[in-house]
Amino acid sequence: MPAYAKMSTTTPEVIEAVISYGRIVCVFSFGLFLESIWTKIHQADGNMKRPMIAQIVGALTNIALDPLLIFGMFGLPEMGISGAAVATVAGQVVAALIVMKNGVRKPPALRKFPGHIGVIYRLGTPNILMQSAYTLYIFGLNMILATFSDQAVTVLGLYYKWQTIIFIPLGSMQTCIVPVISFNYAARNIDRCRKTLSTSMIFGMALMFIGTLCFEFIPKELLSVFSDDPLVIEIGINAFRLIGISFIPLVSSLTFPVFFQAVGSSVKSSLLTVVRTVVLFVPLAFLFSRFGLDYFWLTFPVTDSVTSVVGFVLYRKFLKKPYVSHERKPEEASAVIKPSHPGVIVTIAREHGSSGKQIGRLVAEELGIPFYYKEMTALAAQESGLDREFISDINRNSPERLQELYLSTKVVQHAVQAQNKVIRRIAENGSCVIVGRAADHILQDHRDVVRVFIYAPEEFRIARIMEQYGDDRAAAERNMRRSDEARGAYYRSMSGLEWGDRRNYDLLVNSAIGAGETAKIITEYIQAKEKGDSI
Repeated sequence: MPAYAKMSTTTPEVIEAVISYGRIVCVFSFGLFLESIWTKIHQADGNMKRPMIAQIVGALTNIALDPLLIFGMFGLPEMGISGAAVATVAGQVVAALIVMKNGVRKPPALRKFPGHIGVIYRLGTPNILMQSAYTLYIFGLNMILATFSDQAVTVLGLYYKWQTIIFIPLGSMQTCIVPVISFNYAARNIDRCRKTLSTSMIFGMALMFIGTLCFEFIPKELLSVFSDDPLVIEIGINAFRLIGISFIPLVSSLTFPVFFQAVGSSVKSSLLTVVRTVVLFVPLAFLFSRFGLDYFWLTFPVTDSVTSVVGFVLYRKFLKKPYVSHERKPEEASAVIKPSHPGVIVTIAREHGSSGKQIGRLVAEELGIPFYYKEMTALAAQESGLDREFISDINRNSPERLQELYLSTKVVQHAVQAQNKVIRRIAENGSCVIVGRAADHILQDHRDVVRVFIYAPEEFRIARIMEQYGDDRAAAERNMRRSDEARGAYYRSMSGLEWGDRRNYDLLVNSAIGAGETAKIITEYIQAKEKGDSI
Protein backbone atom coordinates (compact mmCIF):
# COMPACT_ATOMS: atom_id res chain seq x y z
CA MET A 1 0.00 0.00 0.00
CA PRO A 2 2.79 2.54 0.74
CA ALA A 3 4.34 1.92 -2.69
CA TYR A 4 0.97 2.46 -4.38
CA ALA A 5 0.38 5.68 -2.44
CA LYS A 6 3.79 7.08 -3.34
CA MET A 7 3.09 6.51 -7.04
CA SER A 8 0.21 8.99 -6.91
CA THR A 9 1.52 11.70 -4.57
CA THR A 10 4.57 12.95 -2.68
CA THR A 11 2.67 14.69 0.12
CA PRO A 12 3.24 12.81 3.42
CA GLU A 13 -0.24 13.59 4.73
CA VAL A 14 -1.92 12.21 1.61
CA ILE A 15 0.31 9.12 1.58
CA GLU A 16 -0.65 8.45 5.19
CA ALA A 17 -4.35 8.87 4.37
CA VAL A 18 -4.12 6.51 1.37
CA ILE A 19 -2.38 3.88 3.47
CA SER A 20 -4.91 4.17 6.31
CA TYR A 21 -7.90 3.97 4.00
CA GLY A 22 -6.45 1.31 1.71
CA ARG A 23 -5.41 -1.08 4.44
CA ILE A 24 -8.84 -1.08 6.05
CA VAL A 25 -10.85 -1.58 2.85
CA CYS A 26 -8.46 -4.26 1.57
CA VAL A 27 -8.07 -6.27 4.76
CA PHE A 28 -11.81 -6.22 5.45
CA SER A 29 -12.92 -6.64 1.84
CA PHE A 30 -14.65 -9.97 2.58
CA GLY A 31 -18.02 -8.18 2.66
CA LEU A 32 -17.51 -6.90 -0.88
CA PHE A 33 -16.56 -10.34 -2.22
CA LEU A 34 -19.37 -12.19 -0.47
CA GLU A 35 -21.96 -9.62 -1.56
CA SER A 36 -20.76 -9.88 -5.16
CA ILE A 37 -20.92 -13.70 -5.19
CA TRP A 38 -24.30 -13.97 -3.50
CA THR A 39 -25.73 -11.21 -5.70
CA LYS A 40 -24.80 -13.17 -8.83
CA ILE A 41 -26.51 -16.26 -7.42
CA HIS A 42 -29.73 -14.28 -6.92
CA GLN A 43 -29.45 -12.79 -10.41
CA ALA A 44 -28.90 -16.24 -11.92
CA ASP A 45 -32.16 -17.32 -10.28
CA GLY A 46 -33.92 -14.26 -11.71
CA ASN A 47 -34.23 -12.50 -8.35
CA MET A 48 -33.22 -8.90 -9.01
CA LYS A 49 -35.17 -7.38 -6.11
CA ARG A 50 -32.96 -8.54 -3.25
CA PRO A 51 -29.66 -7.44 -4.89
CA MET A 52 -31.25 -4.05 -5.64
CA ILE A 53 -32.30 -3.66 -1.99
CA ALA A 54 -28.81 -4.71 -0.88
CA GLN A 55 -27.18 -2.10 -3.11
CA ILE A 56 -29.44 0.67 -1.84
CA VAL A 57 -29.19 -0.24 1.86
CA GLY A 58 -25.43 -0.77 1.63
CA ALA A 59 -24.91 2.61 -0.02
CA LEU A 60 -27.17 4.38 2.47
CA THR A 61 -25.28 2.75 5.34
CA ASN A 62 -22.04 4.05 3.89
CA ILE A 63 -23.49 7.54 3.43
CA ALA A 64 -24.93 7.67 6.96
CA LEU A 65 -21.76 6.44 8.66
CA ASP A 66 -19.35 8.65 6.70
CA PRO A 67 -19.90 11.93 8.58
CA LEU A 68 -20.47 10.12 11.89
CA LEU A 69 -17.12 8.35 11.81
CA ILE A 70 -15.09 10.95 9.90
CA PHE A 71 -15.99 13.84 12.21
CA GLY A 72 -16.82 11.87 15.38
CA MET A 73 -20.45 12.87 15.76
CA PHE A 74 -22.87 11.71 18.52
CA GLY A 75 -20.07 10.52 20.77
CA LEU A 76 -18.40 8.33 18.16
CA PRO A 77 -14.60 8.60 17.79
CA GLU A 78 -13.26 11.10 15.24
CA MET A 79 -11.47 8.74 12.84
CA GLY A 80 -10.89 10.98 9.83
CA ILE A 81 -10.07 9.10 6.63
CA SER A 82 -10.07 5.81 8.54
CA GLY A 83 -13.69 6.50 9.45
CA ALA A 84 -14.55 6.76 5.74
CA ALA A 85 -12.92 3.37 5.20
CA VAL A 86 -14.83 1.80 8.09
CA ALA A 87 -18.08 3.25 6.69
CA THR A 88 -17.32 1.75 3.30
CA VAL A 89 -16.61 -1.68 4.79
CA ALA A 90 -19.73 -1.50 6.96
CA GLY A 91 -21.88 -0.76 3.91
CA GLN A 92 -20.38 -3.74 2.09
CA VAL A 93 -21.02 -6.06 5.04
CA VAL A 94 -24.63 -4.88 5.38
CA ALA A 95 -25.21 -5.50 1.66
CA ALA A 96 -23.65 -8.97 1.98
CA LEU A 97 -25.90 -9.88 4.91
CA ILE A 98 -28.99 -8.92 2.89
CA VAL A 99 -28.11 -11.16 -0.09
CA MET A 100 -26.83 -13.93 2.17
CA LYS A 101 -30.34 -15.42 2.48
CA ASN A 102 -30.78 -17.93 -0.35
CA GLY A 103 -27.37 -16.88 -1.62
CA VAL A 104 -25.45 -19.38 0.49
CA ARG A 105 -25.47 -22.78 -1.17
CA LYS A 106 -24.09 -26.17 -0.19
CA PRO A 107 -20.68 -26.59 -1.87
CA PRO A 108 -20.03 -29.58 -4.14
CA ALA A 109 -17.78 -32.47 -3.18
CA LEU A 110 -14.15 -31.48 -2.65
CA ARG A 111 -13.00 -33.63 -5.58
CA LYS A 112 -15.09 -31.48 -7.94
CA PHE A 113 -13.46 -28.22 -6.89
CA PRO A 114 -10.55 -28.24 -9.41
CA GLY A 115 -12.87 -28.72 -12.38
CA HIS A 116 -15.35 -26.10 -11.17
CA ILE A 117 -12.57 -23.62 -10.43
CA GLY A 118 -11.23 -24.08 -13.94
CA VAL A 119 -14.67 -23.41 -15.44
CA ILE A 120 -15.19 -20.36 -13.22
CA TYR A 121 -11.92 -18.78 -14.31
CA ARG A 122 -12.50 -19.64 -17.95
CA LEU A 123 -15.91 -17.97 -17.87
CA GLY A 124 -14.87 -15.16 -15.55
CA THR A 125 -11.67 -14.05 -17.26
CA PRO A 126 -13.41 -11.51 -19.55
CA ASN A 127 -15.14 -9.93 -16.54
CA ILE A 128 -11.86 -9.94 -14.59
CA LEU A 129 -10.24 -8.05 -17.46
CA MET A 130 -13.13 -5.59 -17.55
CA GLN A 131 -12.89 -4.90 -13.82
CA SER A 132 -9.13 -4.50 -14.20
CA ALA A 133 -9.75 -1.94 -16.93
CA TYR A 134 -11.84 0.15 -14.52
CA THR A 135 -9.11 0.01 -11.90
CA LEU A 136 -6.39 0.92 -14.37
CA TYR A 137 -8.27 3.86 -15.84
CA ILE A 138 -8.92 5.37 -12.39
CA PHE A 139 -5.28 4.78 -11.53
CA GLY A 140 -4.30 6.48 -14.79
CA LEU A 141 -6.49 9.51 -14.05
CA ASN A 142 -4.96 9.80 -10.58
CA MET A 143 -1.46 9.70 -12.05
CA ILE A 144 -2.30 12.52 -14.46
CA LEU A 145 -3.95 14.66 -11.78
CA ALA A 146 -1.01 14.10 -9.43
CA THR A 147 1.11 16.16 -11.82
CA PHE A 148 -1.07 19.17 -10.92
CA SER A 149 -1.67 18.80 -7.17
CA ASP A 150 -2.88 16.49 -4.43
CA GLN A 151 -6.04 18.60 -4.22
CA ALA A 152 -6.86 17.72 -7.84
CA VAL A 153 -6.58 14.01 -6.98
CA THR A 154 -8.84 14.61 -3.97
CA VAL A 155 -11.48 16.24 -6.20
CA LEU A 156 -11.58 13.14 -8.41
CA GLY A 157 -12.07 11.00 -5.31
CA LEU A 158 -14.89 13.23 -4.09
CA TYR A 159 -16.57 12.97 -7.48
CA TYR A 160 -16.56 9.17 -7.30
CA LYS A 161 -17.89 9.42 -3.77
CA TRP A 162 -20.90 11.40 -4.99
CA GLN A 163 -21.14 9.24 -8.11
CA THR A 164 -21.75 6.21 -5.87
CA ILE A 165 -24.72 7.99 -4.31
CA ILE A 166 -26.20 9.48 -7.47
CA PHE A 167 -25.84 6.26 -9.48
CA ILE A 168 -27.82 4.08 -7.04
CA PRO A 169 -31.13 4.35 -8.99
CA LEU A 170 -29.37 3.98 -12.35
CA GLY A 171 -27.46 0.88 -11.27
CA SER A 172 -30.58 -0.66 -9.76
CA MET A 173 -32.57 -0.02 -12.93
CA GLN A 174 -29.86 -1.59 -15.11
CA THR A 175 -29.86 -4.66 -12.88
CA CYS A 176 -33.64 -4.99 -13.25
CA ILE A 177 -33.85 -4.64 -17.04
CA VAL A 178 -31.52 -7.59 -17.71
CA PRO A 179 -34.11 -10.38 -17.16
CA VAL A 180 -36.82 -8.40 -18.98
CA ILE A 181 -34.69 -7.90 -22.08
CA SER A 182 -33.28 -11.44 -21.92
CA PHE A 183 -36.65 -13.15 -21.73
CA ASN A 184 -38.19 -11.06 -24.50
CA TYR A 185 -35.13 -11.56 -26.71
CA ALA A 186 -35.42 -15.31 -26.16
CA ALA A 187 -39.14 -15.07 -27.01
CA ARG A 188 -38.19 -13.03 -30.09
CA ASN A 189 -40.30 -10.17 -28.86
CA ILE A 190 -37.84 -7.61 -30.19
CA ASP A 191 -40.30 -4.72 -29.97
CA ARG A 192 -40.52 -5.28 -26.21
CA CYS A 193 -36.71 -5.27 -26.03
CA ARG A 194 -36.60 -1.94 -27.84
CA LYS A 195 -39.24 -0.44 -25.58
CA THR A 196 -37.46 -1.66 -22.46
CA LEU A 197 -34.20 -0.11 -23.65
CA SER A 198 -35.76 3.22 -24.64
CA THR A 199 -37.86 3.44 -21.45
CA SER A 200 -34.86 2.68 -19.25
CA MET A 201 -32.80 5.33 -21.03
CA ILE A 202 -35.51 7.98 -20.68
CA PHE A 203 -35.98 7.09 -17.03
CA GLY A 204 -32.22 7.04 -16.46
CA MET A 205 -31.71 10.39 -18.13
CA ALA A 206 -34.49 11.91 -16.03
CA LEU A 207 -32.77 10.64 -12.88
CA MET A 208 -29.34 11.78 -13.98
CA PHE A 209 -30.70 15.20 -14.94
CA ILE A 210 -31.28 15.74 -11.22
CA GLY A 211 -27.63 14.87 -10.65
CA THR A 212 -26.62 17.31 -13.39
CA LEU A 213 -28.59 20.09 -11.73
CA CYS A 214 -26.88 19.39 -8.41
CA PHE A 215 -23.42 19.41 -9.98
CA GLU A 216 -24.16 22.61 -11.91
CA PHE A 217 -25.85 24.67 -9.20
CA ILE A 218 -24.57 23.42 -5.83
CA PRO A 219 -21.05 22.04 -6.46
CA LYS A 220 -19.59 23.95 -3.51
CA GLU A 221 -22.12 22.47 -1.11
CA LEU A 222 -21.47 18.95 -2.42
CA LEU A 223 -17.71 19.35 -1.99
CA SER A 224 -18.05 20.87 1.47
CA VAL A 225 -19.72 17.71 2.77
CA PHE A 226 -16.37 15.90 2.60
CA SER A 227 -13.73 18.65 2.56
CA ASP A 228 -13.12 22.16 3.87
CA ASP A 229 -9.86 22.67 1.94
CA PRO A 230 -10.31 25.96 -0.02
CA LEU A 231 -8.17 24.73 -2.93
CA VAL A 232 -10.11 21.47 -3.19
CA ILE A 233 -13.36 23.41 -3.33
CA GLU A 234 -11.97 25.89 -5.87
CA ILE A 235 -10.79 23.14 -8.20
CA GLY A 236 -13.88 21.03 -7.54
CA ILE A 237 -16.45 23.69 -8.46
CA ASN A 238 -15.20 23.88 -12.06
CA ALA A 239 -14.60 20.11 -12.18
CA PHE A 240 -18.09 19.20 -10.95
CA ARG A 241 -19.76 21.55 -13.42
CA LEU A 242 -17.90 20.03 -16.37
CA ILE A 243 -18.37 16.46 -15.14
CA GLY A 244 -22.10 17.14 -14.59
CA ILE A 245 -22.49 17.65 -18.34
CA SER A 246 -21.51 14.00 -18.82
CA PHE A 247 -24.38 12.59 -16.77
CA ILE A 248 -26.90 12.54 -19.64
CA PRO A 249 -24.69 10.74 -22.22
CA LEU A 250 -23.37 8.59 -19.37
CA VAL A 251 -26.78 6.89 -19.16
CA SER A 252 -26.56 5.52 -22.69
CA SER A 253 -22.83 4.77 -22.49
CA LEU A 254 -23.51 2.51 -19.48
CA THR A 255 -26.89 1.13 -20.59
CA PHE A 256 -25.84 -0.11 -24.03
CA PRO A 257 -23.30 -2.59 -22.53
CA VAL A 258 -26.00 -3.88 -20.16
CA PHE A 259 -28.38 -4.34 -23.10
CA PHE A 260 -25.81 -6.30 -25.10
CA GLN A 261 -25.05 -8.46 -22.07
CA ALA A 262 -28.77 -9.20 -21.73
CA VAL A 263 -29.06 -10.42 -25.33
CA GLY A 264 -25.89 -12.52 -25.13
CA SER A 265 -23.64 -10.23 -27.18
CA SER A 266 -20.81 -10.20 -24.68
CA VAL A 267 -18.25 -9.13 -27.30
CA LYS A 268 -20.15 -5.91 -28.01
CA SER A 269 -20.64 -5.30 -24.30
CA SER A 270 -16.95 -5.81 -23.59
CA LEU A 271 -15.98 -3.70 -26.59
CA LEU A 272 -17.95 -0.72 -25.29
CA THR A 273 -16.34 -1.08 -21.87
CA VAL A 274 -12.87 -1.23 -23.42
CA VAL A 275 -13.60 1.78 -25.64
CA ARG A 276 -14.77 3.81 -22.66
CA THR A 277 -12.17 2.87 -20.06
CA VAL A 278 -9.06 2.07 -22.09
CA VAL A 279 -9.29 3.69 -25.52
CA LEU A 280 -10.88 6.99 -24.49
CA PHE A 281 -10.65 7.87 -20.80
CA VAL A 282 -6.93 7.89 -20.07
CA PRO A 283 -5.67 9.00 -23.53
CA LEU A 284 -8.21 11.85 -23.64
CA ALA A 285 -7.40 12.82 -20.06
CA PHE A 286 -3.72 13.04 -20.93
CA LEU A 287 -4.48 15.06 -24.07
CA PHE A 288 -6.78 17.55 -22.32
CA SER A 289 -4.41 17.87 -19.37
CA ARG A 290 -1.80 19.32 -21.74
CA PHE A 291 -4.03 22.41 -21.99
CA GLY A 292 -4.42 22.76 -18.21
CA LEU A 293 -6.29 21.33 -15.26
CA ASP A 294 -9.58 23.00 -16.16
CA TYR A 295 -9.60 21.22 -19.53
CA PHE A 296 -8.85 17.84 -17.95
CA TRP A 297 -12.43 17.53 -16.71
CA LEU A 298 -13.75 17.66 -20.28
CA THR A 299 -12.58 14.05 -20.49
CA PHE A 300 -15.80 12.89 -18.84
CA PRO A 301 -18.45 14.41 -21.17
CA VAL A 302 -16.38 13.71 -24.31
CA THR A 303 -15.69 10.09 -23.35
CA ASP A 304 -19.31 9.26 -22.53
CA SER A 305 -20.61 11.05 -25.63
CA VAL A 306 -18.28 9.12 -27.94
CA THR A 307 -19.05 5.83 -26.17
CA SER A 308 -22.77 6.51 -26.59
CA VAL A 309 -22.31 7.06 -30.33
CA VAL A 310 -20.36 3.81 -30.66
CA GLY A 311 -23.04 2.02 -28.63
CA PHE A 312 -25.78 3.40 -30.88
CA VAL A 313 -23.92 2.24 -34.01
CA LEU A 314 -23.56 -1.27 -32.57
CA TYR A 315 -27.23 -1.23 -31.58
CA ARG A 316 -28.28 -0.36 -35.14
CA LYS A 317 -26.20 -3.26 -36.44
CA PHE A 318 -27.78 -5.52 -33.84
CA LEU A 319 -31.27 -4.62 -35.13
CA LYS A 320 -30.24 -5.83 -38.61
CA LYS A 321 -29.39 -9.35 -37.44
CA PRO A 322 -31.69 -11.95 -39.08
CA TYR A 323 -32.94 -13.20 -35.70
CA VAL A 324 -33.86 -9.64 -34.73
CA SER A 325 -35.08 -8.19 -38.02
CA HIS A 326 -37.23 -11.14 -39.12
CA GLU A 327 -40.61 -11.64 -37.57
CA ARG A 328 -41.17 -14.62 -35.34
CA LYS A 329 -42.68 -17.50 -37.27
CA PRO A 330 -45.84 -19.10 -35.89
CA GLU A 331 -45.22 -22.53 -34.41
CA GLU A 332 -46.11 -25.40 -36.66
CA ALA A 333 -49.49 -26.91 -35.99
CA SER A 334 -47.94 -30.38 -36.51
CA ALA A 335 -45.76 -29.94 -33.40
CA VAL A 336 -47.80 -32.30 -31.28
CA ILE A 337 -47.05 -35.42 -29.29
CA LYS A 338 -47.92 -38.34 -31.51
CA PRO A 339 -50.10 -41.30 -30.47
CA SER A 340 -48.15 -44.31 -29.24
CA HIS A 341 -48.42 -47.36 -27.00
CA PRO A 342 -46.61 -48.56 -23.86
CA GLY A 343 -43.14 -49.86 -24.56
CA VAL A 344 -39.47 -49.06 -24.82
CA ILE A 345 -38.15 -45.49 -25.00
CA VAL A 346 -35.06 -45.26 -27.21
CA THR A 347 -32.76 -42.28 -26.61
CA ILE A 348 -30.03 -41.70 -29.17
CA ALA A 349 -26.96 -39.55 -28.57
CA ARG A 350 -24.62 -39.28 -31.53
CA GLU A 351 -21.43 -37.76 -32.81
CA HIS A 352 -21.79 -35.22 -35.59
CA GLY A 353 -21.56 -36.94 -38.96
CA SER A 354 -22.42 -40.41 -37.61
CA SER A 355 -25.87 -40.43 -39.27
CA GLY A 356 -27.59 -40.48 -35.87
CA LYS A 357 -30.79 -38.76 -36.99
CA GLN A 358 -31.16 -41.03 -40.02
CA ILE A 359 -30.53 -44.12 -37.91
CA GLY A 360 -33.02 -42.96 -35.27
CA ARG A 361 -35.68 -42.47 -37.92
CA LEU A 362 -35.03 -45.94 -39.36
CA VAL A 363 -35.32 -47.51 -35.90
CA ALA A 364 -38.63 -45.70 -35.30
CA GLU A 365 -39.99 -46.85 -38.66
CA GLU A 366 -38.95 -50.45 -38.03
CA LEU A 367 -40.55 -50.51 -34.58
CA GLY A 368 -43.60 -48.53 -35.69
CA ILE A 369 -43.21 -45.87 -33.01
CA PRO A 370 -43.00 -42.02 -33.13
CA PHE A 371 -39.68 -40.27 -33.86
CA TYR A 372 -38.76 -36.98 -32.18
CA TYR A 373 -35.98 -34.59 -33.09
CA LYS A 374 -36.88 -31.11 -34.34
CA GLU A 375 -40.40 -31.66 -33.07
CA MET A 376 -39.07 -31.31 -29.52
CA THR A 377 -37.79 -27.81 -30.24
CA ALA A 378 -41.20 -26.72 -31.53
CA LEU A 379 -42.96 -28.33 -28.57
CA ALA A 380 -40.55 -26.65 -26.13
CA ALA A 381 -41.20 -23.30 -27.82
CA GLN A 382 -44.92 -23.79 -27.31
CA GLU A 383 -44.36 -24.84 -23.71
CA SER A 384 -42.08 -21.93 -22.78
CA GLY A 385 -43.33 -19.11 -24.96
CA LEU A 386 -39.77 -18.65 -26.24
CA ASP A 387 -38.68 -18.60 -29.85
CA ARG A 388 -38.00 -21.92 -31.56
CA GLU A 389 -34.76 -20.64 -33.09
CA PHE A 390 -33.52 -19.47 -29.71
CA ILE A 391 -34.14 -22.89 -28.16
CA SER A 392 -32.51 -24.60 -31.11
CA ASP A 393 -29.43 -22.42 -30.70
CA ILE A 394 -29.08 -23.48 -27.06
CA ASN A 395 -28.72 -27.08 -28.20
CA ARG A 396 -26.59 -26.26 -31.21
CA ASN A 397 -24.24 -23.71 -29.64
CA SER A 398 -24.27 -24.61 -25.96
CA PRO A 399 -20.60 -23.83 -25.24
CA GLU A 400 -21.34 -20.26 -26.28
CA ARG A 401 -24.95 -19.93 -25.15
CA LEU A 402 -24.59 -21.58 -21.76
CA GLN A 403 -21.49 -19.54 -21.01
CA GLU A 404 -23.20 -16.25 -21.77
CA LEU A 405 -24.05 -15.62 -18.14
CA TYR A 406 -25.61 -12.18 -18.86
CA LEU A 407 -28.10 -13.88 -21.21
CA SER A 408 -29.99 -14.22 -17.92
CA THR A 409 -29.28 -17.79 -16.90
CA LYS A 410 -32.91 -17.82 -15.80
CA VAL A 411 -34.01 -17.54 -19.45
CA VAL A 412 -31.74 -20.36 -20.55
CA GLN A 413 -32.95 -22.48 -17.64
CA HIS A 414 -36.55 -21.69 -18.57
CA ALA A 415 -35.94 -22.90 -22.12
CA VAL A 416 -34.10 -26.02 -20.99
CA GLN A 417 -36.71 -26.85 -18.35
CA ALA A 418 -39.46 -26.52 -20.95
CA GLN A 419 -37.57 -28.88 -23.24
CA ASN A 420 -36.99 -31.37 -20.42
CA LYS A 421 -40.68 -31.22 -19.51
CA VAL A 422 -41.57 -32.00 -23.13
CA ILE A 423 -39.17 -34.97 -23.15
CA ARG A 424 -40.79 -36.41 -20.02
CA ARG A 425 -44.26 -35.87 -21.45
CA ILE A 426 -43.26 -37.63 -24.67
CA ALA A 427 -41.90 -40.58 -22.69
CA GLU A 428 -45.07 -40.80 -20.59
CA ASN A 429 -47.08 -40.92 -23.81
CA GLY A 430 -45.52 -44.24 -24.79
CA SER A 431 -42.83 -45.95 -26.84
CA CYS A 432 -40.77 -43.65 -29.09
CA VAL A 433 -37.30 -42.68 -30.36
CA ILE A 434 -35.78 -39.43 -29.08
CA VAL A 435 -32.61 -38.03 -30.63
CA GLY A 436 -30.33 -35.71 -28.64
CA ARG A 437 -31.21 -33.17 -25.93
CA ALA A 438 -29.57 -35.27 -23.19
CA ALA A 439 -32.78 -37.33 -23.16
CA ASP A 440 -30.97 -40.37 -21.71
CA HIS A 441 -30.18 -38.35 -18.57
CA ILE A 442 -33.55 -36.58 -18.40
CA LEU A 443 -35.26 -39.99 -18.42
CA GLN A 444 -32.77 -41.68 -16.07
CA ASP A 445 -35.56 -42.62 -13.64
CA HIS A 446 -37.97 -43.70 -16.36
CA ARG A 447 -38.71 -47.38 -16.92
CA ASP A 448 -37.89 -49.17 -20.19
CA VAL A 449 -35.33 -46.70 -21.52
CA VAL A 450 -32.63 -47.92 -23.91
CA ARG A 451 -29.74 -45.46 -24.05
CA VAL A 452 -27.84 -45.61 -27.33
CA PHE A 453 -24.69 -43.77 -28.37
CA ILE A 454 -23.75 -43.73 -32.05
CA TYR A 455 -20.17 -43.01 -33.03
CA ALA A 456 -17.94 -43.43 -36.07
CA PRO A 457 -14.28 -42.92 -37.10
CA GLU A 458 -13.35 -39.30 -37.84
CA GLU A 459 -12.58 -39.94 -41.51
CA PHE A 460 -15.99 -41.53 -41.99
CA ARG A 461 -17.72 -38.59 -40.31
CA ILE A 462 -15.75 -35.98 -42.22
CA ALA A 463 -16.65 -37.62 -45.52
CA ARG A 464 -20.30 -37.85 -44.45
CA ILE A 465 -20.42 -34.16 -43.49
CA MET A 466 -18.79 -33.14 -46.78
CA GLU A 467 -21.34 -35.19 -48.69
CA GLN A 468 -24.40 -34.09 -46.72
CA TYR A 469 -23.65 -30.38 -46.21
CA GLY A 470 -21.35 -29.62 -49.15
CA ASP A 471 -18.48 -28.52 -46.86
CA ASP A 472 -14.86 -28.68 -47.90
CA ARG A 473 -12.60 -30.79 -45.70
CA ALA A 474 -11.45 -27.92 -43.46
CA ALA A 475 -15.01 -26.74 -42.86
CA ALA A 476 -16.19 -30.29 -42.23
CA GLU A 477 -13.49 -30.87 -39.58
CA ARG A 478 -14.23 -27.53 -37.95
CA ASN A 479 -18.00 -28.11 -37.88
CA MET A 480 -17.58 -31.67 -36.62
CA ARG A 481 -15.47 -30.58 -33.64
CA ARG A 482 -17.64 -27.55 -32.91
CA SER A 483 -20.83 -29.61 -32.93
CA ASP A 484 -19.34 -32.34 -30.75
CA GLU A 485 -18.06 -29.76 -28.27
CA ALA A 486 -21.52 -28.17 -28.15
CA ARG A 487 -23.22 -31.49 -27.52
CA GLY A 488 -20.68 -32.41 -24.87
CA ALA A 489 -21.06 -29.07 -23.10
CA TYR A 490 -24.84 -29.31 -23.17
CA TYR A 491 -24.77 -32.86 -21.79
CA ARG A 492 -22.38 -31.87 -19.00
CA SER A 493 -24.56 -28.91 -18.11
CA MET A 494 -27.57 -31.22 -17.83
CA SER A 495 -26.03 -34.23 -16.11
CA GLY A 496 -22.59 -33.40 -14.78
CA LEU A 497 -21.40 -36.47 -16.71
CA GLU A 498 -19.21 -36.90 -19.76
CA TRP A 499 -20.99 -37.15 -23.08
CA GLY A 500 -19.98 -40.33 -24.91
CA ASP A 501 -18.74 -42.12 -21.78
CA ARG A 502 -19.69 -45.78 -22.30
CA ARG A 503 -20.80 -46.06 -18.67
CA ASN A 504 -23.74 -43.76 -19.42
CA TYR A 505 -25.25 -45.91 -22.21
CA ASP A 506 -26.73 -49.37 -22.73
CA LEU A 507 -25.51 -49.73 -26.30
CA LEU A 508 -22.72 -48.09 -28.30
CA VAL A 509 -22.65 -48.69 -32.06
CA ASN A 510 -20.10 -47.78 -34.73
CA SER A 511 -22.22 -46.50 -37.62
CA ALA A 512 -19.42 -46.91 -40.17
CA ILE A 513 -21.08 -50.25 -41.04
CA GLY A 514 -23.92 -48.22 -42.57
CA ALA A 515 -27.09 -46.57 -41.35
CA GLY A 516 -29.28 -49.56 -42.22
CA GLU A 517 -27.06 -52.10 -40.47
CA THR A 518 -26.69 -49.85 -37.42
CA ALA A 519 -30.46 -49.43 -37.19
CA LYS A 520 -30.85 -53.21 -37.49
CA ILE A 521 -28.46 -53.82 -34.56
CA ILE A 522 -30.34 -51.34 -32.39
CA THR A 523 -33.72 -52.78 -33.37
CA GLU A 524 -32.64 -56.34 -32.63
CA TYR A 525 -31.25 -55.25 -29.26
CA ILE A 526 -34.54 -53.57 -28.36
CA GLN A 527 -36.65 -56.50 -29.52
CA ALA A 528 -34.51 -58.89 -27.49
CA LYS A 529 -34.77 -56.61 -24.47
CA GLU A 530 -38.54 -56.48 -24.75
CA LYS A 531 -38.65 -60.29 -24.87
CA GLY A 532 -36.50 -60.43 -21.77
CA ASP A 533 -33.53 -62.09 -23.49
CA SER A 534 -30.08 -61.45 -22.07
CA ILE A 535 -27.76 -59.56 -24.36
